[in-house]
Amino acid sequence: MNYSTAIFLINDNVRAVMCAYESKEHAPQTMFKTMDQTIKEGDFVIVQSGTRHGMTVVKVVDTYPEFVPDFESRDDLNLIVGTIDLEDFEALKSQEDEAITAIKKAEKRKKRADLRKTLMADYEETINELPIAERSEGAALEPPASPAE
Repeated sequence: MNYSTAIFLINDNVRAVMCAYESKEHAPQTMFKTMDQTIKEGDFVIVQSGTRHGMTVVKVVDTYPEFVPDFESRDDLNLIVGTIDLEDFEALKSQEDEAITAIKKAEKRKKRADLRKTLMADYEETINELPIAERSEGAALEPPASPAE
């Protein structure tokens, strides 16, 4: 008997969940077991594995509430450790992205101000009088003045 499947005989709440380790279209899939009835297709879950700390993250690709395992199989059916709440992560990531955008804008303003202060210190009036200082996008170029005859 495959003892990793014995829980299916003991508890009617256990169910099988098919998961993929990679996001590729034809990625290998592995079956796991759980008693968490809320797990659904598309969820990310933590599962037992032979890597890192004995756990890794996979994506649920299908659920089988009426699954009957092969009790004579030699393949172990590992447990799902838990689900991952991506909602909080995505909210935090969005907040971080907003903060980074604000910091980049502040850096750009500071660099522009520093450069203006450094480079234009002695020539600010001359530079500000140049036509390019007042030019906007789409403005027509003024023809150069013709030499005085």
